Amino acid sequence: MAEHVLDQVTLGALVIVRDKMMAQQAAGRKVYRLEVGDTSFDTPSHIRKAIIDALESGKTHYPPSTGLPALLAAMLKKMREENHLPIRDTDHVMVTIGGMHGLYMSFSALLNPGDEVILPNPMWSEIHELIRRPGGVPVPITLRPERNFLYDPAEIEKAVTPRTKAIYINTPHNPVGVVVSEATLKQIADIAVRHNLYVVSDEAYEHVIFDGLKHVSIGSLPGMADRTITCFTFSKTYAMTGLRLGYLASNDDVLVDRFRKLLRLTSNGVPSITQWGGIAALTGPQETTRQMMAELERRRDIFYDGLKSIKVFDAFKPQGAFYAWAKISDAWGGYNGAKDSWAMTNYLIDQAGIGTSPGVAFGSAGEGYVRFAFTVAPEVLIESIEVMQDLFNK
Repeated sequence: MAEHVLDQVTLGALVIVRDKMMAQQAAGRKVYRLEVGDTSFDTPSHIRKAIIDALESGKTHYPPSTGLPALLAAMLKKMREENHLPIRDTDHVMVTIGGMHGLYMSFSALLNPGDEVILPNPMWSEIHELIRRPGGVPVPITLRPERNFLYDPAEIEKAVTPRTKAIYINTPHNPVGVVVSEATLKQIADIAVRHNLYVVSDEAYEHVIFDGLKHVSIGSLPGMADRTITCFTFSKTYAMTGLRLGYLASNDDVLVDRFRKLLRLTSNGVPSITQWGGIAALTGPQETTRQMMAELERRRDIFYDGLKSIKVFDAFKPQGAFYAWAKISDAWGGYNGAKDSWAMTNYLIDQAGIGTSPGVAFGSAGEGYVRFAFTVAPEVLIESIEVMQDLFNK
């Protein structure tokens, strides 16, 4: 029997770690869930109330496949006013089941077999799989520590070939936490315009940004309005990870037609009550969100300062998202005869109950690193640092 395209897709290193941590937790062991990109915050109360009200008032019938009109209008207003994206109208906005569904639709609508997509390395591992699923070819560009993991437009330019279809951008960046500056985005936009390329812009962490830095949507830059697919999610900004709500926007009519078909063939509409929660999120008070983002910056500082005291790690201070990217020291003795990122991941789980993600899961440039998520409560972060101090600094 011929191999199916999905036979080449793995279940993912992050899933392996998560399942191992959950099994130990279920067995009664005290664990520190620093591998999970899901904050400890509850969804803000006014959003939960909107969902409950929608449920109790019977708003549980089929919604339009592209999204409730009120939600599409709120999304369009937000993108125009906050992201400065000149999206034409609500017909060019699609509601998705989380940010990942939007990325799935983006690459599925955009790529033909053999089309190349330039993307950073390291990068959230699912992106490679989403590009490969319709037959696309990921072309990774290394984010180098000597450049503080900044995107290098010159390397992107060198990677362009006649098969290049798109550039994928993720800012703030998972797993490293880099925020791409407007100046760098303008250089990347210039490359896209000169080579007639699309850009898929993943802005899942648009509000999780620290130190007074500014998030810029590349689709707002000159020449980019009609060649950018921009993907958003409610998961990070509004602590709605389990509610699975996202959206994407594009001015390209051909792509929009394909998006509509993909929606019909996949979700055929996001659950109605979740969408009413999305309306409340975008149109309601934003103070709780600001408080959550400020608290994440405080947690960043607590955990990053703690990591600096652990001699086997050299951590990059994240500018956004909620991950700490840490290089494993060559002086570390290793585990079970290995010294790679999987060895460190297994060592932390087995010896200390600390979950982390092996850097190699994010691409070849991630080998020698691990990714910690500082999404848990501050007291848990402090205790996890103390546990690692005992483990490594004896």
